[in-house]
Amino acid sequence: MTNSEQWGDFLGCLLSNAVTAHRDSKEYEYIRQRQEHIEEMRTTNLTSDQNTFIEEILYDLGLIAERETEVVYRRGFADCVWLLKKLEVLA
Repeated sequence: MTNSEQWGDFLGCLLSNAVTAHRDSKEYEYIRQRQEHIEEMRTTNLTSDQNTFIEEILYDLGLIAERETEVVYRRGFADCVWLLKKLEVLA
C-alpha cells in the first residue's frame, strides 16, 4: 500500500468518526426529525410520478452534498497539517 493510499484510509477513518459523532448529536436528531416531516409531506401531497421524480432529485443532491462534504473535510485536514508544518509544530 502506498503512502497516498494509507493517507486516504487514515482520512477516511477520521471522516467516519466525525460522521458518527455528528449522528450522536442533538443537531442530527433535529435534522432527522425534519427529514421525516419532509418525507411525510412529500408522500402525502404529491402524485406517484411527482414523488418518484422528486425522490430521484433528492437522492442525487444528497450524493453531491456527501461528496462535497468529504472533499472539504479532507482539504481542511490537509490545510491543518500544512499550517502545523509552517508553524514548525510538525516536522
